[in-house]
Amino acid sequence: MQRGEETLDKFRRPGAQERIKQLAYLLKHTVTIIGRDADILRPLLRMAIYAAVLVTVFFAMIWAYAIDASGTGTVLLLLSVALFLYKFFYYNRQELAVSWLVSETAFGRDRSLADASEHVATLRSQARSLALLDMGAAWIASRKNNNKSGMLTNLLLSAITEGWDLVNHFLLPAFAIDGVGFRDAMGKIRSARDNVPETLMGVFGIDILGRVVVTIFAPIYVLLGLGGVVLGTWLSGIFPAAFHAGQVGEVLPPEVLDWLPITAATEFNWLPVLVAIFLGKVVAAVFERAVTTLKVIYFTLFYARTLHAGSLSQDIRDELERYLRMEDGGAAAPDDSATAPG
Repeated sequence: MQRGEETLDKFRRPGAQERIKQLAYLLKHTVTIIGRDADILRPLLRMAIYAAVLVTVFFAMIWAYAIDASGTGTVLLLLSVALFLYKFFYYNRQELAVSWLVSETAFGRDRSLADASEHVATLRSQARSLALLDMGAAWIASRKNNNKSGMLTNLLLSAITEGWDLVNHFLLPAFAIDGVGFRDAMGKIRSARDNVPETLMGVFGIDILGRVVVTIFAPIYVLLGLGGVVLGTWLSGIFPAAFHAGQVGEVLPPEVLDWLPITAATEFNWLPVLVAIFLGKVVAAVFERAVTTLKVIYFTLFYARTLHAGSLSQDIRDELERYLRMEDGGAAAPDDSATAPG
């Protein structure tokens, strides 16, 4: 038990630089896993399309209200809400499919997406549980971002959301591989914690790729926003009047205008800003699905290595140890599968 407590003590969120290094490593080395079964990419493609559609519908709703098409805007608003709520269920089913395909590949079995869909169909209650818990985590995250919340409250909410993200990515393989219910899955996670090989002791509690999407896209959003402001200011006359926002002097104080190459009478059109943010959100949403898929693959392999080491394909064991430690080259650690539950 002491071993498990030591493992949990190592729980930490990596810094920004480490997140980027983790992402680069996983992008490079996960190709080896995917190369064994290209079907692993198909659930990702489905999620990417869904994410792009969700963002597009939301911004189309804003466009409809801006051009005074309130009827269309209301329909798009309702559709956007429905897509937003359903995404939790849809994404979890696709992530379960990824987790199962990855584990079957690691065990030396070639499975198709149809096989994965059939398997996931037997996990409806588990998928619903994950979706509802994800909804709760999303609500908690929104409360965390509420500026009215106190510092201690934000710290507590942040710890809950970060802890759930880690638990969630261990629950996925517990459901996908072992087909257990929620209570038994938590027992599987405790068993995984208590049976982590010595070579991976420092990895179990690390929330890989934490907030890497925000880290990467924050400066991109700033650049896109600035580009939209520049276009909306200098080329305001060529964009639809429905998006006209008036003169910049009505928004910006004189001391700010003194630093800008424009006058108070300069007209501003916010359509370029809307388009810039839309493009950024589409790319970020698709990228977030890719990052989530990388995490699902990583934690599935960690779970399989810890609780099903004896079932792993012989030709993957050496490279898997280095992959989980995120190491390049070098000799693989000794295989202690004989001591791990199979």
